[in-house]
Amino acid sequence: MCEKILKGRYVQIRSITENDAQFSVEIRQDKEKNKFLHTVEANIDKQIAWIKKQQNSEGDYFFIAEALDGKKIGTVGIYDIKEKTGHLGRLLMIGNPFQTFEAVLLSMEFAYNILGLEELYGDVHVDNTPSLNISEAVGMHFKEPEYDGELDRWVKYGIAYKSEFPKYKGEVEALIYRD
Repeated sequence: MCEKILKGRYVQIRSITENDAQFSVEIRQDKEKNKFLHTVEANIDKQIAWIKKQQNSEGDYFFIAEALDGKKIGTVGIYDIKEKTGHLGRLLMIGNPFQTFEAVLLSMEFAYNILGLEELYGDVHVDNTPSLNISEAVGMHFKEPEYDGELDRWVKYGIAYKSEFPKYKGEVEALIYRD
């Protein structure tokens, strides 16, 4: 669990709390937004239990993204941390594209600059073009699609490097912070 609130120009991200259980269940029930993710049972008590467990799991950070007015607009996470690598995922946003990009950048800054990770890996459903585009824009290098038999889907696996992050961050910020 991260005690800090990480702020950008459009969003802030903070660790999920039990008070966010309703939102985290509701956002996962949106069939259009959730069509590329595994389903979550619409059970608040189970979600609260999962949040409690997650908060005590070492190497697992699950963030709520909020607009600067406090409105909850999504989730993003860094998890499965082993040595200097971690998984960037759990991205589900209902905000605008600028907010989505900024939430991802903030989570990557957290991973690289606070946790000291050197690499982030991720997996994206091959038909999830928006997530693929965002991931590539922030520096994720994808391999050819592979079949994930456990989830019965085709995915692209990728990796992003801390050493390349300043370049990609600068390119994304030039797009989203045009004043």
